[in-house]
Amino acid sequence: MSSSNSELSYNSFSQKQRLLITIGCLGLVFSTTAYGLSLATIQGPMLKNIGAESAFSLVTIIGSLAMCIMTPIGGRLCDIYRMRKVVVFGGLLAMIAGLLFPFANNLPMMIGCRFLLFLAEGSFISAPYILARIINKPQDVPKAMGLLSAMIALGSFLGSYLAGVFTDLHMMWLAIVFPIIGLLIGVPLIWLHYPKQEKEVDMHLDKIGILLLSLSLCGILLALNFGPSAGWSHPIVLSCFLIGIVALIILIKYETKTESPLIPIQMFKNRQYALLLFIAALSVFYLTGMTTYVPKAVQDLMGQSTTVSGSLTIPRTIISVILPSFVGLWIAKNQTKHTWMALAIAGISIGISFSFLVFIGPNMPVWFVISMLALTGIADSFRSVCITPAAQTLLAPKDMGIGTSLIGFVISLSSAFSSAINGIAYDTLRLATPGLKGMTEGIDTVFLIAALTGLLAFLLSAFVYRKMAYARMKKLASQK
Repeated sequence: MSSSNSELSYNSFSQKQRLLITIGCLGLVFSTTAYGLSLATIQGPMLKNIGAESAFSLVTIIGSLAMCIMTPIGGRLCDIYRMRKVVVFGGLLAMIAGLLFPFANNLPMMIGCRFLLFLAEGSFISAPYILARIINKPQDVPKAMGLLSAMIALGSFLGSYLAGVFTDLHMMWLAIVFPIIGLLIGVPLIWLHYPKQEKEVDMHLDKIGILLLSLSLCGILLALNFGPSAGWSHPIVLSCFLIGIVALIILIKYETKTESPLIPIQMFKNRQYALLLFIAALSVFYLTGMTTYVPKAVQDLMGQSTTVSGSLTIPRTIISVILPSFVGLWIAKNQTKHTWMALAIAGISIGISFSFLVFIGPNMPVWFVISMLALTGIADSFRSVCITPAAQTLLAPKDMGIGTSLIGFVISLSSAFSSAINGIAYDTLRLATPGLKGMTEGIDTVFLIAALTGLLAFLLSAFVYRKMAYARMKKLASQK
């Protein structure tokens, strides 16, 4: 007998099923993070091979845009067609795109493969976190999040490090395809051990919402990307802005009235939930700077090899693998108090790290860069473990699935805007001052933006979210 995602719980699975599904989730997480970091590490050499180095920021934003658009769509697809089908079909599509990538010998094909890969991954990127809630007891969810966070760290490290090693060994094709291992493990395990479910007949895919979301994001982000090079008064740039802004206004109005919205606008009326999402967005804004521009700075400004740039995150990985489990146990002791503290620690760690990386250059030692990136491992360990459980405590049971997916959507949206804004800063300064000086100024500005977003996340967590959390705790206590 089939059942809906909301009807499945810890008791719906045997111990063997829970173990194998958990391994499957870890495989999916490894693949998505390893692909992101491996492509970021080798993107420069790949573009250089085809003579398209000037398209660096464009290629970066294409992947972020695809992931951002597909994340809420993937959440709704899971509600309609069920988790199992979305993971299987999305995983197969990601495998196909990953296998085609090594044959991308021109810019349009490279952009197409990157867009298809990140589009496919976006369909199931929230699945491991929804599954963690379904197959675990409530008190064990923070531990499960810690395990997923550890795999994110491991996938990130192996993605960047192995991509650098394979590139230096002139095995670019292997540097591109090796993250497919996670999909080869995760997709079959979830297909075999997660219950088969019938399509939800009372829900439908919000096609108009998808169209409006796509127009909005593509218009605004592409305008931001091309503005510095084409000129802000260029007709195409102005047209993109106009289309994006108009589509966004229509999207907000439409989603408030439709019966099955792609993005439930009413959930943002919960101010604490909305603030938590905003802090989450600020806390991951730095990732584009770390994954894309730190390797570029180390290779082009410091003159290091791709192997060195790929090994920068070794201490960060060690911290991110070990620390989340302890953070999960710590948060479980007092979720209200320790959540805002975890968010504040994450924000201040990012702020300190990139405040020093602003001064990166030929004279900065590699060990110092490694140390600063290690601080971001502390930030990720605290942020990734506390965000999802904290958000789920603010959601009604009927909104749990889409509310969890919105976390992934906001993170993807932050990544997309980060790519666009960083691209503006980098391209504007690089084009204004040709040569190494312009590149240095562009990269320094990207790191300054990352530092400021981290500090803002700290201030909001310590002085605004903290008050909201304690007020809610007192309100719930008075109702008992």
